[in-house]
Amino acid sequence: MLPPGIPSSELRLISKGKTASRDEPLSDQQSCKDMSVMLLFREGFHVAAEGARWMAEKGEELAQAEARLMSLSKRVEANFSDAETSLQLTEVAGFIDTLLQSVDSVRVNSMKLPQMEELRNRAMKADERLKELRKTVRF
Repeated sequence: MLPPGIPSSELRLISKGKTASRDEPLSDQQSCKDMSVMLLFREGFHVAAEGARWMAEKGEELAQAEARLMSLSKRVEANFSDAETSLQLTEVAGFIDTLLQSVDSVRVNSMKLPQMEELRNRAMKADERLKELRKTVRF
């Protein structure tokens, strides 16, 4: 009956003008044949849903940035770095810096917090690797 993928703690059923609890039936068969029930989302649910969507998108972008960083790392280690390499490192650094700042301000529900922490840790590792690469880039 409930929308799939949404924890029941995020929903509220209102029947007969009050919030229905889990243990009480919505109606007995003798009292009425028709009944109105409202399904409401808890406050902040949609903000948390947008945060979860943002987290998924940024996770994919971070994976692309990590792959790009690995490619640039191989180029730097092979002493094939040039001005283009430095520019690409700066672009990746800009994305990672923005991501690290945004992770703290995006709201997600408590079930998504471990995934958000994983995203933050991946971004921090990429930032550390980026700083190491910037030290070794020579022109």
